[in-house]
Amino acid sequence: MAKFTTDKLIEFLLKEYTVIAPVEKEGELLFQKIGNAQEASSSLQIPKNSFKQFLLPHEEVLFNFAENSKKELVSQAIFGISIVDLKALLLFDQMFAKDPHYQNRRQNTVIIGQCIVPDDPKFLSIFEENVLERLKFDIFIDRCKNGDPKIFTGSSLGQKILDRLKFSNYEHIDFKGAIEGGKLDAKSQKLKEQIKKVVNNKKFWEEFAKECILCGKCTVACPTCYCFDLVDEGGEISKKQSGVRKRRLSSCFYEDFASVAGGENFLKTKAERLRNYYIHKFIRTPEREQLLGCVGCLRCFRVCPVGIDIRKILAAAMKY
Repeated sequence: MAKFTTDKLIEFLLKEYTVIAPVEKEGELLFQKIGNAQEASSSLQIPKNSFKQFLLPHEEVLFNFAENSKKELVSQAIFGISIVDLKALLLFDQMFAKDPHYQNRRQNTVIIGQCIVPDDPKFLSIFEENVLERLKFDIFIDRCKNGDPKIFTGSSLGQKILDRLKFSNYEHIDFKGAIEGGKLDAKSQKLKEQIKKVVNNKKFWEEFAKECILCGKCTVACPTCYCFDLVDEGGEISKKQSGVRKRRLSSCFYEDFASVAGGENFLKTKAERLRNYYIHKFIRTPEREQLLGCVGCLRCFRVCPVGIDIRKILAAAMKY
């Protein structure tokens, strides 16, 4: 039996896949494409960005209006995804279950998770404990404890990869669904109810939104934000291409997000946009998907240039 090492796994994957892994760059930890195992960081911290850009790019051509247009698929492996990001991946898989572009990319992606420590474990504890049987992955590496890492597989593909590496000391876990009993856990339900209590409290949202500059960085960094625009662009008829349709990620904090014909805007103020963000995360998404729209990664706070802190907003809501 071969001894498991992450370097061996990454070098094996590089032979058949484009590999994305956490990389330390200019003092930051970022998911990036790598060319060898040595580029991958061994840090157990959550990267500044998430898997999102590799499964739902900021901009992509959905199709062109010429006949027989096809997109080339690239097989990729995302290494080092944390438990909180695996939770976000569940939501993406549900939201884009019928989206052929997302599904094609997802089905050609190997997911390798690992035990990663959040910046604020106390904040994460307001959510129910995540267990591997409630997450989707191909391979999961638990190296948060002393000694050799403990390896799990969550799919037949993960098993095949480890078998080809001649590593047999792993445990297989079958996916048992995103949530037990098909409904929100007690803590998530409590969060939802508390946000409902402050939905119409204008002063509450004005207080927390007063420093917001509407940059949208929180939605870019968030692993569960997915709002997008569809844009048609013209092409050259002489080249038998009369145009393309693109999907371009957007943000509910942008001024034109809720603008409609006639000059109306349904989210006029900063407070209204912040309120909408929290309604979507903690009310609309759980009611529709039975999952919270927040996984506790704290990226929104980490990238916010004015320090708007989701922990303070939720703590204030819990007091009502």
